[in-house]
Amino acid sequence: MIILSCNFFLCFNFIRYSNFPIRSIKTMAISNKDKPTVVIIGAGLTGLLAAQGLKQNGFRAIVVEKEEGIDARPREWTMLVHWAMPIFQRLVPEDILQDLGDALCNPHLQFDAEVETLPCYNGVTGKLLFRSPTPGARRVSRRRLRALLARDVDIRWGMSLRRITQLENGIRANFENGTSIDADYLFGADGTSSRVRELLVGGEAAQPQGSGFLFATGINQFEEAEKTGVIVNKHPVAALMMGTGSVGGIGVVSVKKLLDKSTWTTFWVKIWRGEPIDLRGRAALDYVRKRTAPLRDEFQLAIDWTRDDSHVSVNEMKYWVPVAWDNLDGRATLAGDAAHPMLIYRGQGFQHSITDVDNYVSALVHLHATNTAGNNVSRVDIMGAYDDEVVQRGATAVEQSLCEAEKSLDIHTVKQMLMATKGHGK
Repeated sequence: MIILSCNFFLCFNFIRYSNFPIRSIKTMAISNKDKPTVVIIGAGLTGLLAAQGLKQNGFRAIVVEKEEGIDARPREWTMLVHWAMPIFQRLVPEDILQDLGDALCNPHLQFDAEVETLPCYNGVTGKLLFRSPTPGARRVSRRRLRALLARDVDIRWGMSLRRITQLENGIRANFENGTSIDADYLFGADGTSSRVRELLVGGEAAQPQGSGFLFATGINQFEEAEKTGVIVNKHPVAALMMGTGSVGGIGVVSVKKLLDKSTWTTFWVKIWRGEPIDLRGRAALDYVRKRTAPLRDEFQLAIDWTRDDSHVSVNEMKYWVPVAWDNLDGRATLAGDAAHPMLIYRGQGFQHSITDVDNYVSALVHLHATNTAGNNVSRVDIMGAYDDEVVQRGATAVEQSLCEAEKSLDIHTVKQMLMATKGHGK
């Protein structure tokens, strides 16, 4: 387990690149007869979003996933799409935008300034500490958004990556089942324990680090509407509690019948320092109840009311500080949690994943459109610039997430958090 101090990265003078031109989906689409092919490793949100963005721009995308199907893992959680929402909107086709409400935790809300905020309460007194504005943000179900992004995507299930081979004019991905896929490019979006990262960086250097912070989450459908009402009355989307030895969160996952709160599903989360564990179900719930200091008010009630058969999990949050990788002459790269897994604070992880996808699509569009026009540009330079920017931006975001975690457990430092001083912005 390695915990980096907040000052670790301050000795580096990271710069932001602006190599990627703003594009219009409709005007920049590639019309080549033979579409360049990108094999995407990982059918999570980052990989599926990349497939949609690439398809929008004339590329062929093949997504490969080691799991056996989209419902292979029952675990559910929510996530906030906030400062990257405009980027997300230009990466997906119109039909997915129109159906985005299917993925929202509560699509029936009137999204005003009150709803588009995240309140944080004092874990000692229970009083409001601050409100973090999230204008234009939407909280989504990870499972339902994943199902939406999988629409019309070529996904090959049950295929675990074994190795990557560089070809004369492309790249080959070999899988444990003996099959292989040849493509022009490979996009690694296979999560925190990325196999692509292992192959491009090297086994030991690619391993994610334990943060020392444990994350528990529980999903509840109370059959009593009054209990759901207690959670929702704190805030119609989500609320936080900080400043003691634990961080707590509660909110809404889904709404079946608007007027019947007994059909609603809610969630709770809890974060604290501890030794690494990985628990599911009743064992996870018992651990949270018996081995961690209680929260207060609605945040503790959500845990107390959790049924023994509910979906509950506990594990250690991990991170990896991105370093330069071998991109195989501009043919292979990383994005999302494969490139910069970070702690969940301020919901930055998915925003940076969306940014990665947008920059990657822009880089490929620029590369192929320019070369098609007869003005040859270097693939190594274009894709190298993408990699450099991901490493630098990702390292900063990872460090910020670690600093936020350290400050969140002490009432004297909570108001120094970026969440309190800058909100959920970049």
